[in-house]
Amino acid sequence: MLGAPSALLADTPQADQPLAKTKQVKITKVEVLHLEKPLKERFWMANSPIGGFQPKASRLIVTLRTDAGISGHGEGSGGGADLFRKGFADLVIGEDPFMVGKIWEKMFAVTYGREPSTRGWAATNVISAMAPIDAAIYDIMAKSAGLPVYKFLGGYRDSVPVYVTGGYYREGKGIPELITEVRGYVDQGFNAIKLKVGGISGGFSVEDDYQRVKAVREAVGPNVKLMLDANQGWDLPTAIQASNRMYDQDIVWLEEPLHWYDDVEPLKQLKLNTRIPLASGEHELTRWGARRLMETGAIAVMQFDCNAHAGITEWRKVADMASMSYIKMAPHHEPVLHGHLLASIPNGYILESFANPDRDPFWFEIYDRKPRIEKSILYLDNTPGFGIEFNQKALQQYGTKVL
Repeated sequence: MLGAPSALLADTPQADQPLAKTKQVKITKVEVLHLEKPLKERFWMANSPIGGFQPKASRLIVTLRTDAGISGHGEGSGGGADLFRKGFADLVIGEDPFMVGKIWEKMFAVTYGREPSTRGWAATNVISAMAPIDAAIYDIMAKSAGLPVYKFLGGYRDSVPVYVTGGYYREGKGIPELITEVRGYVDQGFNAIKLKVGGISGGFSVEDDYQRVKAVREAVGPNVKLMLDANQGWDLPTAIQASNRMYDQDIVWLEEPLHWYDDVEPLKQLKLNTRIPLASGEHELTRWGARRLMETGAIAVMQFDCNAHAGITEWRKVADMASMSYIKMAPHHEPVLHGHLLASIPNGYILESFANPDRDPFWFEIYDRKPRIEKSILYLDNTPGFGIEFNQKALQQYGTKVL
């Protein structure tokens, strides 16, 4: 059982005040909370449902305390929780959060050192655990400067365009329910919607997907942007066929069209045989994988997700590489984190967001304060750090203390 809700992830009174120039700051404590909530139904992508066959939403929240009285919160996708039970947090205790580059390299080094073998730390879990730690460090630094994260990082604008993800394959529901769903998004003010395609393994042919997309286009009209996400559902010939079939529906991008086992080099061939811009990158773990993907010359949109992998420090390196290749950044998931990052760079394109509490309950339940989304725009203010406050009742209800 967790402690009293008011104590969960609470900052000290000084948490939002600029840090006085005194002694070197040190991280003194790491706290980790793992959140889980079962979903009411299975929301299918091309080949698998969100959150597994027994669907659930998951989240990892890391809080770093410092001897200066300023705490930082970082959120992760839920992976890597077990590492904190095996001593991973010891890597950052005593470190100066303003030496974030050093801390990042210290954590990343264990993916190719002896620690994974001697401590049972899988390299992929290390990459996942790094993400919320790195985010919490930026939260500390920004709060210490009295700035929101996007301004601390340099600041390019204070709002970013937003799209909503929906259009999943849902058991027992077809095109009529899909139309009701997307009209609901438009009624909420969204002018950009992403739909799921690629469900051949679930019995949905290219023509079936085309009819779904066409029905949505007719329902929302010509002024709503449509993106398609195949979630690695097609082989190359099918992706070529599908992309050309979908072209007349005015598609902004086609995301992750190719099977996982060969989803980089064949993008070159797909690029030569389709007129729809291609997007990918959410499954890349580091800048090296992202570089390999961008070097194909095939993608127009990079979707590196630092909520799930490697953190803000790595995301910014990917964004810099993308800018040199005229590639736009449209990261996968988590508006709280990625909204600040997109607002800090000139090649930030559009932010993924959520509008269905049955699919993404935490966006609706775990915050008392969060960035405002209105008419497909996320607005950032001058609140120091990420500008969020957690709902203590929700953390109590869904959280399990890991550390």
